[in-house]
Amino acid sequence: MKQYTPASVRSTHNEEPGNRDGRPKGLGAAPTLDRVAPLRLLRFPAIRERTGLSRSTIWRLERRGAFPRHRRISANAVAWIEDEINDWIRERRGE
Repeated sequence: MKQYTPASVRSTHNEEPGNRDGRPKGLGAAPTLDRVAPLRLLRFPAIRERTGLSRSTIWRLERRGAFPRHRRISANAVAWIEDEINDWIRERRGE
């Protein structure tokens, strides 16, 4: 597997214009299997928008184990992991 090398370390002399993988410049680094999408934390307004559920319904489902658990991110704030919410929505759609 080809090792990822940051652009700041790559040699640029005697190369054709564009990225080393043949794509035009400005398209960013080529995706690799080594990169993992970062976890995103969603606050309640985003959860309400994605699910259409009220605050009390989300808490009730969560207590029953029928909705992903929230995580405390500070003394007065909670959030949900985006991937868990997406999986829950997919289950509701029957995917």
